[in-house]
Amino acid sequence: MKNSSNASRKSSPGSQIDSIDLRKSGMATMHDVADFAKVSRATVSKYFNGSSSLRPDTRARIEHACRVLAYVPDPHAVSLVKGKSNLIGVILPVISEPFFAEALRVIEAEATAIGMDLVIQCSYNSPAGEASALRALRSMKVAGVVLTAVAAPDNIDLLRRLEKEIPIVYLDSYVHADCNYVMNDNRQSTSLLTRYLISHGHKPAFLGAPPVASPSPQERLSGYLEVMREANLPPCVIAPEETIKSWDFEKYALQQVLNWLGRGTWKADGITALVCGTDRLAIGAMTALRRFGLIPGKDLAIVGHDDLPICEYLYPPLTTFKQDIASIGRAAIECLHHQINATEILPLYQRKITGNLIIRDSA
Repeated sequence: MKNSSNASRKSSPGSQIDSIDLRKSGMATMHDVADFAKVSRATVSKYFNGSSSLRPDTRARIEHACRVLAYVPDPHAVSLVKGKSNLIGVILPVISEPFFAEALRVIEAEATAIGMDLVIQCSYNSPAGEASALRALRSMKVAGVVLTAVAAPDNIDLLRRLEKEIPIVYLDSYVHADCNYVMNDNRQSTSLLTRYLISHGHKPAFLGAPPVASPSPQERLSGYLEVMREANLPPCVIAPEETIKSWDFEKYALQQVLNWLGRGTWKADGITALVCGTDRLAIGAMTALRRFGLIPGKDLAIVGHDDLPICEYLYPPLTTFKQDIASIGRAAIECLHHQINATEILPLYQRKITGNLIIRDSA
C-alpha cells in the first residue's frame, strides 16, 4: 500500500514533479492547467475568455497554475473562441523599403501601447500574395488590418467585402477612395520641392516612381505640375514606364535618366534641376548623371523625397522632403483603435500628413 501510494502521488495531476516536467518541456495545455487548479477545462476557458462569473479563489487557483506550469494560451485559439483577438494584421508590399521599415516600427510601438500585437505579412507586390495574406488574417480573426495595397484592381471586390467585416486602414496606397487611409500629403511635398528649385532660378524636370502604389506617385506628379503652371513654365516629365512595376527604384531611375540624358532634349529645354519622386530614385539619378559625365548638384540640381538616413551621407548630400513617418504610423493605429472600439458606424478616417524640406548641397 505504501509503494502504491507513493506512485500515485508522483503521477497525480498538479504534483510538483509533473509541473516541473511540463514547465521544462513547454508542453503544458489548458487541460493541465485545469487538472493543476482542480477545476474543469470549461472553467479555465471562461477565465481566458474574460468571464466575470468566476469566484476570486477560483481565479487565483487558475493564475497560480499558469505560473507554475509556465502556460501561455495560444492567442489564435483564444481568438477563435472569442470571435475576436488582440491582433492587428499588417500587410506590406516589401519589408526592405525604408519607409515601411520605419512605419512598421512606429505601428508596433503604438499597437503595444494599447495592448495589441502585430501579425506581419508581405504581399511582395503580388495581387495573389495580397489576397492570400488577407484571407489568412481573416481566418485569424484579427481585430484590424493596416494595408499598403498593391496598385492593381484584382482584389477590389475582396477588399470591399472585408471592409464590412474588419476595420481596415490603408497606409500610403489604396485601390478605391472611399476608405480609411493615412499617408503623406504628396501634392504639398512635391509642390514645396518644385517651388524651392524655381525660387533659386532653376527649371526643373520630374522623375516619378514606377506604378507600384496608388495614388502617391500620381499625387506627387500633380504637385510638380501645379507649381510649374503657377510659374508659367512648361513641365518636363520623364515619362514612367507603365509596364515596369518594380520596387527596385535605383535601377529604374538609373536607366530612365540615362535614356533621358542620352536624348539630349533636357539641354534644349533649358532644364537645370530634377525633382525625384523618392530618395531612392534620386540615388539612381545621381549615378546616371555621373555615368554621363555630369556632376550632381553642379551640372544638374537634384532633390529627392522621404529623407532616408543615407541622404546626408551621399555626395553631395541630398536636398529632400522629410515625411512625418511617426505621425503616419500613429494615425494608422489611432484609426484602427477608434474603429475596433466603435459602437456605431464612424465617418471615414482620411489623413494626409505634412512634412518639411531638408536643404542640403545637391540643390
